[in-house]
Order: sequence, then C-alpha cells, then structure tokens
Amino acid sequence: MALSKDDIDAIRSLIGREPSIVEHHIFDTMWSEHCSYKSTKPVLKRLPTSGSEVALGIGEDSGIIRFTKVNGKQYCLAVSHESHNHPSQILPVEGAATGVGGVVRDVYCMGADVIGVLNSLHFGINRSGQDDIVEEIAEKVVLGVADYGNPLGVPVLGGETLYHESYNDNCLVNVAALGLLAEEDIIHSYVPKEAEFEPYDLILFGKSTDATGFGGASFSSATLDKEDESTNIGAVQVHDPFLKRVLVEGIKTLMAIVKEQDVKIGFKDLGAGGISCAASEIAVSGGFGVRIDLDQVNCAISNLAPEIIACSETQERFCLAVPSSFSKTVLDVFNKQYALPKLYPKSGAVVIGQVTKEKQFVMTYRSETVCDLPVESITTEVSANREARPRQIKRVSSGKPVSLKSESLQSLCSMLLNEKNNSSKHEIYSFFDNAVRGNTVVYPGEADAVVVLPIDGCKKAVAVSMDSNLYGESDPFTSGAAAVAESIRNVVAVGGKPIALTDCLNYGNPENPNVFFDFEKGVEGIAEAATHLGFISGEALPIISGNVSLYNESKQGRAIIPSPVLLCVGKIEDVSTVVTMQLQSPGDYLIRVGLPYSEFAGTRVAPYLDVEDEVAPQVRFSDEAKQNQAVHDLITRRKVTACHDISMGGLWLSVVEMVLGERGRVNCGVAIEVKEDPITDLFSENGAYVIAVSSSHLEEVERTLKGHAVDYQVFGKTTQEKSIEVRQAQDVLVKVEETTLIADWSQTRR
Repeated sequence: MALSKDDIDAIRSLIGREPSIVEHHIFDTMWSEHCSYKSTKPVLKRLPTSGSEVALGIGEDSGIIRFTKVNGKQYCLAVSHESHNHPSQILPVEGAATGVGGVVRDVYCMGADVIGVLNSLHFGINRSGQDDIVEEIAEKVVLGVADYGNPLGVPVLGGETLYHESYNDNCLVNVAALGLLAEEDIIHSYVPKEAEFEPYDLILFGKSTDATGFGGASFSSATLDKEDESTNIGAVQVHDPFLKRVLVEGIKTLMAIVKEQDVKIGFKDLGAGGISCAASEIAVSGGFGVRIDLDQVNCAISNLAPEIIACSETQERFCLAVPSSFSKTVLDVFNKQYALPKLYPKSGAVVIGQVTKEKQFVMTYRSETVCDLPVESITTEVSANREARPRQIKRVSSGKPVSLKSESLQSLCSMLLNEKNNSSKHEIYSFFDNAVRGNTVVYPGEADAVVVLPIDGCKKAVAVSMDSNLYGESDPFTSGAAAVAESIRNVVAVGGKPIALTDCLNYGNPENPNVFFDFEKGVEGIAEAATHLGFISGEALPIISGNVSLYNESKQGRAIIPSPVLLCVGKIEDVSTVVTMQLQSPGDYLIRVGLPYSEFAGTRVAPYLDVEDEVAPQVRFSDEAKQNQAVHDLITRRKVTACHDISMGGLWLSVVEMVLGERGRVNCGVAIEVKEDPITDLFSENGAYVIAVSSSHLEEVERTLKGHAVDYQVFGKTTQEKSIEVRQAQDVLVKVEETTLIADWSQTRR
C-alpha cells in the first residue's frame, strides 16, 4: 500500500477509529497521488480552464468544448487525456491497451461517440546494447495501442514518438480520446438532483469483476521497483476491446432511450479504484451517499475478498445511477438485447446498490458491513506539502554564432535525419487503423495535425495534435510553454483555429524538491502560453482535461526528464482550405515566418555543437501569437500551397519533411539560402513556420505578413531538381540528393 504514516494518522482522526481492511484499501486508492492529486492540485489551479466556448470544464470524466452549430443544434467535442506509464513499463501490451480503453470510456460516459484517439509515446534508447528491453517495450506498446483501437473500430488519429535515455526505466504512454456529441445530450458524472425525490439505483455493467488491476492506483503512485515485479504485474489491467465494442453499441442504444424518455442519469467509467472510486465520486458530486451490496457484483471468480471486489480495476466496466423504475430497462438492454452474459463469463448488468440521502459510503459483504464512511472522507481534498528547490536557469543567450564540434555541415545534416527522433515514424503510425470511421481527411504524417470531418454533410473539420519536447532538463518552464506553442502551431499549420487544450504532466518523484520545482515551472509555462496564445480576444486557450503522472523513476533514482504533453484541438471552418506539409511543384517561394535564435539546449543538434550558453529555445509569446494569426489568415484565404511548423530539428528537418511528404514520394526539390550563421538558420528550434507560396500570391502574402507585424524571410524556392541544396552567398554548403534523403530519413541504412 502507498499510504504513509501521516495518511494513516489523518484517516484515524477523520473517522475516529481504525479503518477496516476494506476501508484501508479504499483510502489507499482514493488518497493515492493518482486519484487525489494531493501534491499537485494547488499548482494545477494556476492553469486557465474557463472560456466562453467551454461547455464543461475540469471536474468530470471529460472536458467538453463547443465545436459548431448545424441546423440549430450545438455540437461539441469531448476530450479525455490520461497516462498509463507504469503499467506500460511492466506489461507493455496490456498497459498501453488499457490506457486507450480508459480514455475511450471517459468520453463515452459523457454521452459522446468517440471519433478518434491519439498517443504520445516516449521510449528509451539502447545506445550501449545493454538495454534491449527498451526496444521490446516500444514494439509491444505500439502493439497494445493497435490491439485496442483497431478491433474497437476507433481510428488512432496520430500523436508523436520521442526517444531519450531517461525513458529507459520508465516509458511514457499518454493517450487521449475525442468524441462528438450535441450539447443537449451531455451526460454528467454525478447522481442527478432528481434522486432527492425518487429512488435511484447504482448499476454496474460490463466485464465481470476479477482481481486484475487490484492496487493499480497505488502502484501508479509509487516508484517502480524490480523487487516488486510480481505485485506490479498483478496491478496491471487486462483489456478486451471486442467486449467493449459490444458495450459501446449497448451504450448508444441506452442513450437513445434515455433521451427519448427524458430520463436523468449519472454515468461514470470504472478506472482507477474500480467500484469504490466510481461509486463514491458519482455520489458525492451529486450531494448524495450510496449503499452497495458487494454480493450483488458479478464476479468472474468465486470467493473474491471484499477489498478486491471493491477496489479491483477490472477493465471494460461502467457505473450508472438511474431511477429505480428505469433499472429494468438498463438490465434488459445489456443482458437481453446485447446478451452480455453469453459473450463473456458472468458479464452483464447488475444492480449493486442504491443512492442514499445520507451522505455515507456503505458497503456490505455476506450481510456484514465492511465499509461505513462519510462519503466526503473518501473524496476529500487530501494534501501533501511539497518543497520546491529553485535553481538558476539561463534564459538569455549571448547570441554568438555557434560552431560544430567535428562534423562537417554536410555530414551533420545526413546524420540528424538518421536519428530515431528525427526520422520517419511511418513504421509506427502505419500499424494503426487511421481511417476506420471513414471521416479522416488528413492522415498521420501528411501534416502537422490530423484532420477529421466528424459530422455528415458538414464541411467544418476538427484538427488535432499532441506534442511534447526534450527541453525540460534544461528549462522546465520553457518545456511546458513550448509544448503548448507547438501543439497550437501544428493545428494552425493545417488551417485550424485552436479552441482548447488538454495536458498530461509526466514527472519524477514529487518528494524530491528538484522534481517538484520542475513540475511547478512546467505548469507555469503551460499557463503562460495558454494565456497568451488564445485565438479569442481577451481569453486564454482553455485547458479542459488533463492528468498528472508522477513517480516516473526507478529505485536507483533515474527519473525521466520533465515531460509535459499537450494536446490542441482546433476547428476548421471549411475543410477545402486545409493544407498539408508536402511541397507540390517547382517554382514556389519558401518563406520562414518567425526568427531563429542561438538557443540550443535540449535541441536535436545540441550534442554536435560547441555552445557557450545552455539556453533552451525560448517561446516569445507576442511574436508567436502574431505568427499564428498571420499563418491562419493566409491558409484560410487559400494563399499557401504547403505549410509546416519549425520545431524540433529546426528548419532543416522541416524542409526535409516538406520535400519527402508522408512516404518519401518527392514532387520537387528546394534551393535555400542561409545567412552569416548557417547553424542557427538551419537548426534553431524556436517556434516558426515554413510556408510555400506561388509566385502569383507572393506579393499579397508579404503584404499580409507585414500587416500582422511578423518577422519573415523569403529564403528559397522549390526546384525541378529533386534535391535539397543549401547555399551561403555563392557557396554550396549542403547538397543532398533524393535517394540519400529517403535512405537517411526512412532509416533504411540501419
């Protein structure tokens, strides 16, 4: 168990006695870092979470943002964003798959239909040849994501993959799900007020309860230890996407009946903490208590201990609070119409308890009361005071030109393309079904963001991107800010208007003052960027959902670098205006929108440079806001033929990806000009864009950029010759032919 001595003392003081075994396990789960956010909640309150278009903010299973009106009906997007890091390190297939399953459940519980999932995968690097396990974990995590999304019939729309040695002991698997629903159809994660006037039942439906995932919340709130391997394995859940597929259809049928009959219900998924968490939260959020008979729970195994029934995190389960008069309808939908008991042993829907006006959380087992607690004691805001130890972080560079340690510029350009962080990720995202619903417009790898058309007959599209970086070791504030800024640029780069953010904050042990300082600064960076980079005048870009994952380190003290992951969702008014990154034809002008700076800490090129200053690429909020507005303006007015943001890998990697496109089918080459500092010009990762513009639009584009008061440079043109040539005055510094580009970037030389 993860409860500390202080926790135990606080529990005794709160309830006035020793907790029972079941109560002890419930507190262990609900007061864990994973469920209570006891270290981080005060810091998280600094984030901007409200906005005029927020239909439902932080606090329920998913956040909801308004998307568009069609025929008088307001459609919204529900978004859930979670991590499943510890389980994926122990059992990669099951851990990654159940991570996807969790966010999918969160979205369905809001009354939405899931339109896609995304993932941010962070893996270790086997540089010494002694860490073969990191490659096995990477392969199996990808398999796990595919094992869930593909059979469930939900497209994996995209994401990112990063590699760093700090992830050798702790991979990161961050997942998000998006769903579509009408605002009038939102279902809440709490018992409705109608329970004050009529009896309400608590119904559990889905897979039969077993011991898988028991102690999962505590396990995710502690440092991994190889000595606890057998216990850790038992704390990982097991997925069943085929059963979930049937459950989803049953949920859709039930929601239609609920709407038709205007039944007021509460709906939650069972994730961390299982029945205990879902039942207590659905009750307390509505101002009620609940009484549960554990003997009524359909268990896969006989004689399960009551604490296991109460706290197991068995997957593919949901909790409903419905009027008692409606319970039979619910049971008939799942048990008869969809015949769950015939699909999986002892699965189905059962009434396990009743909502009570007395605000107690009561559980009985074999006619004995095994839990009797004030429901608010379980869900109370527990806190753990953490110390943050500040350190000096340099944020101003001398601006001096940098030089290479040893490699020539030509060889460096080739070497960078062959590194895992910079090369094509086609072998990963091609493993996923990206088109199963038939509404994907822009696929992974084709542009900075994926684009889907979620509403039949409507030209308004959703653009979405998930991003992070490796700057956190050098500058945790900038790491958070840059993750926000890049996710926004990626949405803008396809013509989208950013409307909301979600985050997943991955850090080491919060009891370490250095780690907690990094966490605080990361949140500050996210808050600042979200505040300054919103697209609605006077409003921050709201963060509507999120998750914190701590203790991502080994017992040996090897922690991950600070790794905030941000998702940005945007709206495209007319899908026909969308642009992708690939250059289309010779004769277009290439324009850099935004300036490069000599700030290289944590960048792709940093290991190859002699750098005096350890300054990470800073986010200049005012400049980025103007750049975003200018590029969005140009794309929506159809003045741009291709667009790609500049981020990790700098201008060099951006141009390579624009030439090669998603699969290395080259349409044209480029000839570009650099100034007096080619290293900064080519490899600076400060936020910017590359846009391709036809000669007929060049004058108007330049006029627009000047009107937005942004810095820009026409730095090259597309060419008939299928190569990339970099010149400085009359000198050719780099020239790479098509075949070499493809070989390096697609990793075919490995």
